[in-house]
Amino acid sequence: MGEKPFDYQQAAHYQRKILMEKEARHKALLDLARSDFDAIVKFIDQNYHPKAIYQWGSLIEAEHFSEISDIDIAVEGIEDPEIFFHLLGEVQKLTSFPLDIVQLEKIPEEYRREILKRGRKIK
Repeated sequence: MGEKPFDYQQAAHYQRKILMEKEARHKALLDLARSDFDAIVKFIDQNYHPKAIYQWGSLIEAEHFSEISDIDIAVEGIEDPEIFFHLLGEVQKLTSFPLDIVQLEKIPEEYRREILKRGRKIK
């Protein structure tokens, strides 16, 4: 008995299905990260009253977001280390994503400029 010929249409259909599933997982993960970001920003604003909050990193541009992305937030006006570390402990409970929260006043000037230039001011 001969082998069945390769079905290119079936293979293409399978590849499209896999791609659509991957895109759906990516969108769901991105939506969850954005929702967590919103909850974290609301919590920080209501409980710590910073002068400003900035979003930066891969959540701003969806094509840069991946399953290993974190949530990037910069705050201005929360300079006391004890208060800032308390904030970090509290907001970590609001997400399963890794967090990168920085104090604008404490980071090197080149990073600060980059966040102010490319980031999005939330508050």
